[in-house]
Amino acid sequence: MRRFLARQLLPPGIDEEDVVQEVYGRLIEMPSLGDIRNPRSYMIGLARNIVLMHLRRARIVAIRSLEEMAETHFAADDPSPETQASDRQQLHLLAQAIASLDEPARSVFLLRAVDGLPYADIAHRLGLSENAVQKRHARALEQFMMLLGRDGNAPAHATPLQSQTCKASNDERA
Repeated sequence: MRRFLARQLLPPGIDEEDVVQEVYGRLIEMPSLGDIRNPRSYMIGLARNIVLMHLRRARIVAIRSLEEMAETHFAADDPSPETQASDRQQLHLLAQAIASLDEPARSVFLLRAVDGLPYADIAHRLGLSENAVQKRHARALEQFMMLLGRDGNAPAHATPLQSQTCKASNDERA
């Protein structure tokens, strides 16, 4: 059996002598050895099975307990303070843009964008035709693009601060 194991390419972490000891341990635990017709083949088969068992166990990934997982510290998914400040500023600009809309367009936009209502329901609520609702929604979106600097000609600036920063960096290059 030792010659057989010596000829085999055992994976790292599996010692030939440990396999031999485990084979003898299993033989000792058997109630009777009388049923074994070819002891050499039987022991080599046991050795092969022990090596395969070790390989299977090595592939198993240990699962940590839930308590250990709770103690593990993960990086926060919270946005950075700069991102939070920028987002607040953009929300403020959006609120100003919505407030600047004329009343029918503002109601149409809010019902469509915030409530997610279809044009037909908005038309029914406001007592307008569906075509009028679509036109007012399109005008509201067009006004937003103009107010936020996205009319197709001007560069996209989400905030006045970013606009000033871009202008300053362009002045430095010139």
